[in-house]
Amino acid sequence: LFLYGYLFDLGKLLNSGMKNMKNILLVLGAPNDEKGNLSRIALDRLNYAFELYSLNKNSRFLCTGGFGKQFNPTSLPHAYYSKQYLLHKGVKENDFLEFVLSSNTVEDFRMSKLVIEKEQPDILWVVSSDFHMKRVKILHDIIMQYPNTIFVPAPSSLTIQELNPFLLHEEQAIRELQANNFILY
Repeated sequence: LFLYGYLFDLGKLLNSGMKNMKNILLVLGAPNDEKGNLSRIALDRLNYAFELYSLNKNSRFLCTGGFGKQFNPTSLPHAYYSKQYLLHKGVKENDFLEFVLSSNTVEDFRMSKLVIEKEQPDILWVVSSDFHMKRVKILHDIIMQYPNTIFVPAPSSLTIQELNPFLLHEEQAIRELQANNFILY
């Protein structure tokens, strides 16, 4: 109920004075398998982004994710599978920007920054998993620093046992950023 209440309030916001504003939904990539089937993490993010889109169709998607053994072993970019999923849910073809063919979160921001600077959205909505959001905010502030950004943490549908390795990975990645004084490679 809290989730829907939160989205309902966002819907009021989006449909009030913001109806004619240009919005970009930056959806950070997540794994898919060797057949292109999206992981639950990817689906959680895409479904949440779609909820935002359905509240304000004046939004365009910027899907990230290229190739990599750890998250996409197929011959098509992860962003392609994300787009196909969203098209199937009812997103219009012209509501997509070009793919960002990144292979990690740092690249998500480095590569999407060029598109964001070109498009100049009134609001940039960054959608990622709830467990990923702390690092997402840090990297946004280091790399992109887009002033009109709203961070949207998609609730994870993973069990606590499934989630634990991801939580540990995020803690380690943030510790490494801190150890490097937030200077990226």
